[in-house]
Amino acid sequence: MKKQLLYLFCISFYTTLHAQSFEATTILDITTTPSDSRSANFVDINGDGWDDIFITNSAGPGSGANNFLYINNTDGTFTTITNDAIVQDNSRSVAASFADADNDGDLDAYMVTWGTGTINYFYRNNGNGSFSYEPTNVSGTTPTFSEAVTWIDANNDQLLDIFFTNSLQELENLYYENQGLGDYSQVFSLVIDNEELATRSVDWVDYDGDGDSDLFVTNEGNSTNSLYRNDGPNNFIQITSLPIVQDTKNSAGSSWADIDNDGDFDLFVANYNGQSNQLFLNENGNFTEQTASIITATTSSSFGSTFGDLDNDGDLDLIVCNAYSPFFDNNYIYLNDGSGNFSQDTTSSLATHSGWTYSAALGDYNNDGWLDVVYANNDDGNQVNSLFRNTGSGNNWVKINCTGTDSNKSAIGTKVRVRAIINNNEVWQTRKISANSGYCSQNSYTVHFGLGDATTIEELEITWPIGTVESFTNIELNTTHNVVENAGLGIPEVYISSPKLYPNPVKDSLVINLDFNKYSNSILKLMDLNGKVIKTFIVESNKSYDVSSLSSGNYIYTISHKNKTLYTGKLIKID
Repeated sequence: MKKQLLYLFCISFYTTLHAQSFEATTILDITTTPSDSRSANFVDINGDGWDDIFITNSAGPGSGANNFLYINNTDGTFTTITNDAIVQDNSRSVAASFADADNDGDLDAYMVTWGTGTINYFYRNNGNGSFSYEPTNVSGTTPTFSEAVTWIDANNDQLLDIFFTNSLQELENLYYENQGLGDYSQVFSLVIDNEELATRSVDWVDYDGDGDSDLFVTNEGNSTNSLYRNDGPNNFIQITSLPIVQDTKNSAGSSWADIDNDGDFDLFVANYNGQSNQLFLNENGNFTEQTASIITATTSSSFGSTFGDLDNDGDLDLIVCNAYSPFFDNNYIYLNDGSGNFSQDTTSSLATHSGWTYSAALGDYNNDGWLDVVYANNDDGNQVNSLFRNTGSGNNWVKINCTGTDSNKSAIGTKVRVRAIINNNEVWQTRKISANSGYCSQNSYTVHFGLGDATTIEELEITWPIGTVESFTNIELNTTHNVVENAGLGIPEVYISSPKLYPNPVKDSLVINLDFNKYSNSILKLMDLNGKVIKTFIVESNKSYDVSSLSSGNYIYTISHKNKTLYTGKLIKID
């Protein structure tokens, strides 16, 4: 008993010492423009390694609004984009999801809208962070009543497909398969698109640990939620025997994460209209509802949610967004003790924010290793949005950027695990790479791990969507690493004070900036986006490298020394 009390005291002291802390920022336009906002997204629009912010906007019946795009200037400020197609549709947008639809190295976008007769929008990235609207792609001019959307390689062909929900009960959810180069065709007569329920959110997650992505959707109207097990390309089985699909609720959103660090993904469900939220622990594909958890203690009107390690202590905390109640409410912030038990934060600026918040997204906009938070707020167009800078310190961290080659370029569906000794215990943390989070938001693609007092990372393990597993050791703390499928681990060039490869974009000749005394006889490899090696150079000082014969386009490069990858990045070749 004394040992237990001492352990609890140590945990309490450690948590207090390294408690999460945030400050509300005031950044022109982002936090000063009143709007009726819905989706919050942290996404790297222009591929420079810094998270940008995208927010969708809606309006009352019969009217629309333009969306917001803010490009990160890398110095704590943002540039507001107003002259691009993606912020000029004047529609009633709800969810947005960004992914590399055509595997060309940049993020494209799909936007869904709500209201009778509205249409959804496909935007293709032009390669420089600007977008072109493609009116005939995906659902085109077909009227929908959509709430949520995400991308997934459901049929394991290394191409990202699209699934989006409809919340008008007469409409089914829709699934479109990628035919190559980001051109889509609707797939009919699957069990995943034959239910006529008022569906709000969508998650693809490997709930049973068999290596593929299953589908979970939430339904309102006092209906049960729906789970479809993936048994192979276009072969889904609806599961009705698990407790996560047996309660009749008004469910708006859901979030999946490994909250107890046991290697499988647990489930949070956000309910509204005065119903309590729900938390389920996953044990090898079986679920137990945590009815005694503080997360389920109050009736609420919750919509958005997201898991992230807010205090970098080695476990996942939870943000729950509340809206559309008869009164303004604070959002719920729950801090994890490392085993899936939560306490509620009621004092931080995240927790004392009052109003209607539809969704929240997590990303590290200043690249300091601590997760920042953006709230999309929506009091009938009278609220401004919120951006909170994480001011935490004292705990270690690591961030991982994954790029698929044999798998889809965005690496959606990838499982990333890190093993470290935290507070004298060996801890495996697990993350999944997704194109959405919670009800209608999207967290950064950069995978973030808090490491607490860990002094080393024992192992990094990556399971790619096609099933291959790569493992790495000797990983540096408190930095960001790029992992290119089948090409190794390296520090991405965007975080280095001086570029290692320039000019970039390049026309004819490359120069390499490297410590040649330390890294003589290093190897430069240039690969296409499928991971095929196009050119290999032995790096020597005071020498340029002829790349004039390369076709214009995007390439991946690695600089390695003695079989260890030093740097990775993207090279743009121009004519």
